[in-house]
Amino acid sequence: MPGKKKKASGDASKGERVFKNLCGVCHSLSSHSTGPALGGIGGANIASGDGFSYSSALSSKATLKWSAANLDRWLKSPANFAPGNAMAFAGIPSANDRADLIAYLMG
Repeated sequence: MPGKKKKASGDASKGERVFKNLCGVCHSLSSHSTGPALGGIGGANIASGDGFSYSSALSSKATLKWSAANLDRWLKSPANFAPGNAMAFAGIPSANDRADLIAYLMG
């Protein structure tokens, strides 16, 4: 359709590397650790993983879904997305790395 811009999409294989390098210390896809399991979060409600105690700051977002846009905002700056959350991570400044990681998590 003329005038419509194509959304940029990430590379899931690169996103897997970003996950292992930046997220894997505290997260896995299948089980809770320091942070909640992240497998299957694409489209799920925020702070909805059974068996994990989320901060009240993140729980206040529970009516929202983990869409690509919300993941991008979170990954760019967790402190700005949910002020007062418990995640001790400043964020991922690279838009490309975030897009790749989102492709991996949403896949």
